[in-house]
Amino acid sequence: MEAYSQYDLSEHDPYLINNSSCLKNLLGHTNTTSLNEAERRITQQTLAQLIASPVQPSFDLKHLAEIHRRIFRHVYPFAGELRKVEIGKGNKLFLPYALIHREAAACFSQLMTENYLRGLDANTFGQRAGFYLGWINKIHAFREGNGRTQRVFIDQLASQNDYFIEWSSISGQAMADASRSARTIDVSARDLGRLLSMNIVKREW
Repeated sequence: MEAYSQYDLSEHDPYLINNSSCLKNLLGHTNTTSLNEAERRITQQTLAQLIASPVQPSFDLKHLAEIHRRIFRHVYPFAGELRKVEIGKGNKLFLPYALIHREAAACFSQLMTENYLRGLDANTFGQRAGFYLGWINKIHAFREGNGRTQRVFIDQLASQNDYFIEWSSISGQAMADASRSARTIDVSARDLGRLLSMNIVKREW
């Protein structure tokens, strides 16, 4: 979970409990530390449930939002809802929330024109999946939980192509650095593509 202190908010944040830095939640927590711990326990279960019973993939914004809802529906009242606040990290804003629909439509339309990356060898798939991961991360559609939602989305993209991404082999720092590069200086997301290509496995049925 992203700690609140890691975000630079440009306006009042309606997702926070009044006079607090803790996100509004369905669990009754009023401090971020206890909320983080509870959220981690719950989402471990919901992520496992998503593996057993995946969201029907359409690879669009509705699909992404449904993944988010399924992961966080027991934790946050805004699960599955697009954010309505500006957020950033490292003094660099993510996409303005008013542009989320438009930018997501462009992203997923391009993914469709690439036939959802079907038929690509592992290295090429990893590079292109990294590109779309970087784009989706730049959009940052939700107030909280973007990273896990994005990984499930990319997992489904990989699965339909008989690939599996070993996320556990990628360090958090390497992922953070590559994601930062993709949204600030490298729009082709080559670092993310390299990480995915190095950690992609062909499924053996």
